[in-house]
Amino acid sequence: MKHGQRPRILFSLIAAMVAAVIAAERGFAQAPPAAVQTPPGAVQAPVAPTLTLSAAQLKKIDGWIADQGREIAVTPIITEILGLTKDDQTITCRAFAAEGEGGEVHQIYALPDGKGYLEAHFYKNKLDVYWVDKDFALKAAVEGVHGRLPAAISFADAQYGFSFEVAWWVKYTDSH
Repeated sequence: MKHGQRPRILFSLIAAMVAAVIAAERGFAQAPPAAVQTPPGAVQAPVAPTLTLSAAQLKKIDGWIADQGREIAVTPIITEILGLTKDDQTITCRAFAAEGEGGEVHQIYALPDGKGYLEAHFYKNKLDVYWVDKDFALKAAVEGVHGRLPAAISFADAQYGFSFEVAWWVKYTDSH
């Protein structure tokens, strides 16, 4: 999606998906665990990309968040699982969203007080949220599936899924 197109629809979609995650019970990982052995003849999971965001790409994302982002209250259950809050505390931060292939939504939130970013990926009635530091290094992750509560995912699974998100943002920043 180009900047400025359908922002109300996009953010309404995101809000609806986050609301669905809140009403959920427990989710599944976006990708198979990195250490799982694949039986002979089975289709293997793709190899995780090893890209990182450059300082220039991160600066570009920060500019989009500042110029085109929206103030969003992040669901307390997500921030509690990630270890950012406790006791049903809400974090409000500025976020930028972009549409990927097949209606997928990729969103980056700039956390207050220098706590880094949240990177969210909405796809196929699922949600993955990654907490990263100011240099975009992964700290923790949560997954959710429509109709179930969100849950923490293992660091290995989070690294695997997050590597695809970083690769997506590298491609997006290079083409926009």
